[in-house]
Amino acid sequence: MSNRLVENETIEKSNCQHCGAHVSRDFRRTFGDGDDIAHRCPACDCMPRISRGTAAGKELDYPDPEDQPQRNQGGRVEARTDGGESL
Repeated sequence: MSNRLVENETIEKSNCQHCGAHVSRDFRRTFGDGDDIAHRCPACDCMPRISRGTAAGKELDYPDPEDQPQRNQGGRVEARTDGGESL
């Protein structure tokens, strides 16, 4: 049973804590917090905010795409979901 718990922790760790999207180990290691957990990702936030620490759980004064939908959430997110047809 302890192995299953470890597997579940790994699965949860591989998802964005904000939106639940899958995030790679490299993304979590680069942008995540000290435990390699991503609190935000390109599916729910913009790279200027992520590069300033939102993926590590840091709160910023920089406008959040969730609060202001007209702000960039990253065109690459749409490209992944529609096969690149929107580019």
